[in-house]
Amino acid sequence: MSHKPEELTDDGFDSFLMNAQLPVLVDLWAPWCVPCHAMAPIIDKMSKNSDGKLLVAKIDVEKYPNIMNRYGVRGIPTLLLFREGAEAARQVGALSSGQLNIWLAEHQVDIASQVPMQQAKALDCASFYGDEGLHDFIAQRTIRHAEAGDITIGLDSFWLGGKGTTSAAMVHQPDSIAFERITGLPIALARLLDRCGYLSAEQVGTLFTALRAGKDYRLVPQRFMYWWLGSESAPWTDYLRDPQLVHLLSRWQVLCAAQLAGRETEPEGWSAIGEQAVSLLQGYQQPDRQLERIFAVLLRDLSPSPISTDSDKWSHIALNMNWAQFQQLEILSGWSDEDRATPDIRLDWFKDKERQSPAGKLTQEEITLLREEWLARNPEFIAKENAFHHNLPQLALPVSARMQQTLNQLLAEAPDF
Repeated sequence: MSHKPEELTDDGFDSFLMNAQLPVLVDLWAPWCVPCHAMAPIIDKMSKNSDGKLLVAKIDVEKYPNIMNRYGVRGIPTLLLFREGAEAARQVGALSSGQLNIWLAEHQVDIASQVPMQQAKALDCASFYGDEGLHDFIAQRTIRHAEAGDITIGLDSFWLGGKGTTSAAMVHQPDSIAFERITGLPIALARLLDRCGYLSAEQVGTLFTALRAGKDYRLVPQRFMYWWLGSESAPWTDYLRDPQLVHLLSRWQVLCAAQLAGRETEPEGWSAIGEQAVSLLQGYQQPDRQLERIFAVLLRDLSPSPISTDSDKWSHIALNMNWAQFQQLEILSGWSDEDRATPDIRLDWFKDKERQSPAGKLTQEEITLLREEWLARNPEFIAKENAFHHNLPQLALPVSARMQQTLNQLLAEAPDF
């Protein structure tokens, strides 16, 4: 249940600490203290977002100066952290929300909004910088682009001639740093917005209803990947043919769940998963092991989840999500393992012909002749492939809808910054 910090007095201070079943954070403040007023909304949000994990209280030291003398406090604001009635740590001076999260994490306080240490240091600002006007401006601009049909899906963010992907439409350019600086959102979120297929005005409008100003979205990309790699997203474990990879995916999910719950995870655990993914990857080079290859790469890149401002890594993750979904749609369309391997076999066939060429490079005439030869040898597959590509936009709709619904929910559930 959301609540404001408890207002303590001299008389009630000790009994509050002794009756507390959770760690207690006490903010020592005074009405005349400017830094204290700057900290006030951060303390309020901490209280709201830490229910069941941490009790947050305040005491006005102008009214109750004995507390400062009792604990030897010489300046305010001062934060006192108590466990079982005894002081466990203190912090003198104002902190940002991100700094406060880090300080609490260093003292083993497991709060609901706590982010992993590397994520906490990544982007120390609220979404849209807490400015509803900025949020509304970007939302309306993006909706107008969607109404005009300017938004499309790409393998990476792009903006060309007033058209491009969702994240690029928000800021009118594909640059990752520009997206982060203009919106106050982590670049990892931009990559997921582009991958989820927010194309229509209705979809974009629903997105911005969930995506608000003043929120902390640093953990959303990791939470989304935990869902996407799980059975609620797709029956991936039914598609993957190597039991070792299925087991490795299960280990990753356990470790990821622990981290998202705020529990400490050993770096060695992540390293072991990443190293085994690399080892398995070596055995997935055959054309009929594309999905296994993609998942091994994803587990390698997500062990642990990269910092949310790492554009290159999140672009690579989003690209492999695209290839995995492509494989999924082929499976849902009734493609056999042999069918799914055929495009890679075709590519290898052309490369082999190129190596056999005296010049070491095929001319356009030779390419045309080889294409005709391939078509003549594989008419049934070519017909199946053409039908698949024709139906691909319709096939992708339910997949995109599930992804949007989940991402919107995670955005709506994100804590205040």
